[in-house]
Amino acid sequence: MTQRDVLIVGSGHLAHRIEKLVRDRGDTVIRLTDDAFGVARTADLTFDAITHAVRDVDLASLRMAYLVDDRDERNLGMVIALVSLCADLYVTAALFNESVAPHLRAANPRITILNPAKIAAPTFIKALDAPLERTLRYAPATRPGDVAAARPDRLVTRLLAGFGGIVAAAVTYFHFADHLSWIDSLYFVVVTVATVGYGDINLLNAGTASKLVGIGLILASTVFIWMIFSLTIDAIIKRRVQLALGRKRYSHENHVILCGLGRLGYFIAEGLLERGERVLIIERGETAPAIDYFRRRGADVYVGDARLPRVLDDAGVMHAKAVYSVINNDYTNLEIGLNARSFRPDLRLILRIFDDAMSRRIKDGLDIHLTFSMTGIADEQFAATLPAIQIGA
Repeated sequence: MTQRDVLIVGSGHLAHRIEKLVRDRGDTVIRLTDDAFGVARTADLTFDAITHAVRDVDLASLRMAYLVDDRDERNLGMVIALVSLCADLYVTAALFNESVAPHLRAANPRITILNPAKIAAPTFIKALDAPLERTLRYAPATRPGDVAAARPDRLVTRLLAGFGGIVAAAVTYFHFADHLSWIDSLYFVVVTVATVGYGDINLLNAGTASKLVGIGLILASTVFIWMIFSLTIDAIIKRRVQLALGRKRYSHENHVILCGLGRLGYFIAEGLLERGERVLIIERGETAPAIDYFRRRGADVYVGDARLPRVLDDAGVMHAKAVYSVINNDYTNLEIGLNARSFRPDLRLILRIFDDAMSRRIKDGLDIHLTFSMTGIADEQFAATLPAIQIGA
């Protein structure tokens, strides 16, 4: 082992990119992935697991340790463990939650904390104004056909019609059978179905047939009123839930649609709002922790699947300034981008694409030129912490 050895811990895109940059600069890389720790990808690392994994690594002679796992918990645990094992070790760690960074730096000035999403977000935001020569070499598909709208629930309408028919039939019956005036007959039927029971008009002295009709009227009206009331309340609640989730047609113009409110999406949304853009966020799950925060900031939030054409249509993609798709999946982002282009071929698409080869193919074959990788932007800044480090400083 030489003093040019660099330890990289992690299995994701950022770890691969940093390893390439470090090797290109002539340093030797020691790489530790999940297999080295003997734990599953989702398991937390214990101090014993970390000690066992680095037992053959001379920490004192390392030039740098990069901790760039996709999970903050792992990187934080590795920082504490490695610094405990070797207080003089220089460590650069990726943490998306930067709240603990000041504490770590105060405890040990050799610790550097970087947030890949925060580093990459300005590049995505600048793409909103980047000059773009549009050279579409293919004819985009026409607007995707929406899924046939579900037939409206006619049950309440049928129940109202049936209930009205029963009331009309009862009014007619009591008018002719018990010789009540039309208004008195209507009054008696309404009082009966409403179960008010004033008693000023009653069936005490009426014939058997009229009493049976009255009993049937009470039973039938109870069932009809209960069902109509229940279904109406259910429809109102469902509609309010849909509105609470932002699921409605927006009439915005020149707004920015942001698909994905993850780590990167959070900082992009903040940056767009700070520059005064009108932002509509599409997030698949309503449990995303930042949803309420951005609603308070003035952004609209639509909880739904941005891959669906009807969701993009509801979000006003036809009149949008741009569509960002920064979901943690290249193919999902591409699908969203192409569906958005089907609505408007000249729409500005800004996609997060991890895979460099995929990004080149998208640019060459589909003429989507504003594609960026968060790790591809952040890796240089991580690697830049290496040259300034001097052993024994």
